[in-house]
Amino acid sequence: MTDTTEAVRQAAGTRTIRMDVARYRPGQDAEPVFQGYDVPLMSDWAVLDGLNYIKDQLDGSLSYRWSCRMGVCGSCGMTVNGEARLTCGTFLTEYGEGPVRIEPLKGFPVIRDLVVDIDDFLAKLSSVRPWLIRRARTCR
Repeated sequence: MTDTTEAVRQAAGTRTIRMDVARYRPGQDAEPVFQGYDVPLMSDWAVLDGLNYIKDQLDGSLSYRWSCRMGVCGSCGMTVNGEARLTCGTFLTEYGEGPVRIEPLKGFPVIRDLVVDIDDFLAKLSSVRPWLIRRARTCR
């Protein structure tokens, strides 16, 4: 974080929360490590907003997935303080003063940082057919 960004935040009186994020870069890291970031603690910020702040303002090398921001697609699923959560619907204020520990979903191979390989999951998904199938009705 630049000194200017920190000075502006302190002048505005913005509280911060610590996010400890799992980092894993294949070819560089033997195993995942945690890196801490201080992000603004805004009342309307989800964990995903905190991750976006980190990527946009503090560390552009952070990798994670997200898509709809509406709790529908599931692409932002991560482990937050030990629980599988959708980061778009999990608010930073739920964790008090923090820290908030962000890890990839458990049970999936990690590609990089918070990105997991879901290819096997998607291949099996159609065999369980997790959607509603309406019975054909005839008109009378």
